[in-house]
Amino acid sequence: MQHARITAHRGILVVELLPDEANDEATPTNKLRNLATVIHDTGRHLGVSEEALALLKLVKRGLDAIGDFAWFSSDDGKDHFAWLGGPKRLVNPTAVAAARSYAILAHRVIPNEVPEGARKAIEANF
Repeated sequence: MQHARITAHRGILVVELLPDEANDEATPTNKLRNLATVIHDTGRHLGVSEEALALLKLVKRGLDAIGDFAWFSSDDGKDHFAWLGGPKRLVNPTAVAAARSYAILAHRVIPNEVPEGARKAIEANF
């Protein structure tokens, strides 16, 4: 099962897939080439900092079933989070649209520890 975290720096969301510590056979993130990334059971596998949560609340819902972000519940009672793009993405929350069913659902609260590479990219590009 893949894990992800969402942190924030200077008003920009840092969304990243993390290596699965429990399963050494998971696909390394540098080999993933996906149109979108999905995290299942967000209550266990998605960490969101308080700073990022405030920014996620700014994301507007679109009219479509898919969007830059989707956070939804399945019939098994688990919540799932998806984002368009690969294992790492920097997102201006006011410049994207989420799926029409987007809602803030189960997650773990984590410290806002933004990777140095993401900090530099945000400072250079946003």
